[in-house]
Amino acid sequence: MKKLISVALVCAMLLVCLAPAAFAAKLSRISVPVVFVGGQEEYIYADKTDPDSAQFFTGSLPESVLEEITDGLNAALIKGLSGNWTDYVNGFVDGAMVYYSDIMLDGAGEPVNMTGYDCLKEPEIINKGVNGRYGLYDYKFIYDWRLDPMANAADLNAFIDEVIDATGFDQVDIVAQGIGVGTVLAYMKLYGTDKISELVLDNAALNGSEAYGAMFADNVQQDPEKLAVFVAEARRNVALLQAIKREVSAESWEDFLSVKATRAVYGKVYEEVIPQILRNVYATMPGYWTLIPADMFDAAIDGVFPDFESAAAAAVLIAKLEDYHNNVAVNVAEILNGALENGVHVYNIVNYGFQMVPVSKDAGLSDVYTSVESATLGATVAPYGETFSEDYLAEAKANGTEKYISPEKNVDASTGFIPDHTWFVKNLEQGHKPEVVDALIAAILNFNGYTNVDDIEEYPQYLYCSNDFQTLSPLNAAGSSDDQPEEPQGGTATLTISNFFDFVRRFIDTIIDLVRSLVDFGQSNPFSTAFSEENLLETPSEPAP
Repeated sequence: MKKLISVALVCAMLLVCLAPAAFAAKLSRISVPVVFVGGQEEYIYADKTDPDSAQFFTGSLPESVLEEITDGLNAALIKGLSGNWTDYVNGFVDGAMVYYSDIMLDGAGEPVNMTGYDCLKEPEIINKGVNGRYGLYDYKFIYDWRLDPMANAADLNAFIDEVIDATGFDQVDIVAQGIGVGTVLAYMKLYGTDKISELVLDNAALNGSEAYGAMFADNVQQDPEKLAVFVAEARRNVALLQAIKREVSAESWEDFLSVKATRAVYGKVYEEVIPQILRNVYATMPGYWTLIPADMFDAAIDGVFPDFESAAAAAVLIAKLEDYHNNVAVNVAEILNGALENGVHVYNIVNYGFQMVPVSKDAGLSDVYTSVESATLGATVAPYGETFSEDYLAEAKANGTEKYISPEKNVDASTGFIPDHTWFVKNLEQGHKPEVVDALIAAILNFNGYTNVDDIEEYPQYLYCSNDFQTLSPLNAAGSSDDQPEEPQGGTATLTISNFFDFVRRFIDTIIDLVRSLVDFGQSNPFSTAFSEENLLETPSEPAP
């Protein structure tokens, strides 16, 4: 059972920047054709020309595959928890590579097989307007998100021209999500913004993702205290929770999974397993390099191509990476400001509310992988779990920027890019765009003029997304929403997601009982040496927030 823990963590990490699984059917229609540029898809076709061909996973893997990957790693995991992680890390990476190798690109950043999405492209672009109004997904730009964003930008330019020709409009609105933002930025750099009326950036790593930068650069620095917090709020690891729910009774739960053991596995997976998979698989993809911060680019190149032989073999790929870096990544602010000067209405929707995955010492408030500062090009954020000082708040009130501060007093949008046109959605991680966010986007685009965060009563600047992704409502000072329904009460023997978190937090608060239970458990269990305190990560003496 324990082998599923780390597999679930890897798959949760790799499933990022995803395009929406289902499109909202009841959204308000928009008066200008919308070109949607999505993020990473969960699958890719084995034959890009055949929609009936096999599909390869590009993110999370189904449970049957997870079990196959980790078959035989139980002994290696026990050795790892005892302090020797070599067999576990190597076995995990080798097993995962069997499944991810099909989506890798070659030394030129091109597919080594027939994988792709050409079969999804429409043979002819037609006018899909209904009474002169358009849906958010009427014109979805189909592209291979793995490939060079500069080349994808040329295809996007042709697609926009086809939409304009079909609809008779002079301009289109663009909605760009996740990894798709890189292609849109490349398009604006190469072709300008004359054909764009309004631009919505959703879940965009405008200055790159610090977490991916650290892992590409082979510069992972674990912080045990922040790792404890990350484990405690790990709602995102649904696969792990479901596996536990099925196979572990509530009565045996406390003996089965300790906070310290979980943190030990988390730490090693994020320190070695995930970075190796990222560098071996996703670093072959120019599209993924759009997530690397500009100031970490050189270190990432050295981390992925550490010697002359590897760099020479990837010379064509590196040239593509440098082209995007030199022309787009270092000029993001200039590109966006140029769009504003040309009359484009630019909006930014930022997911946040989580501590960044602790792969660097600077893990702070984020969407798990990208900091609020990076997503907004400079918003001010209090240290994770803290609020702004009274002096800071007083100064903001005096200079008139108090209205940009979040109800929780930990984010100040006034120092970021377009603060009057940036919405913050708490409780949404990277890659998530549920239908309630689609409704927000439609409301923004339907407003007459350049929509301000004060213009739509239903959608103020700071919003909270419910755990079931069904509601988007104003954030309150307690960090939630007045519209949030109460959590269902207990009373069953089933281990639910909510009582998982309650248990983890309670366990961290009662460290003495934790150690005692580990010692007692170890007397009659083959994991006894693995669970000895000296072999596991130290737990902070202070409770996790």
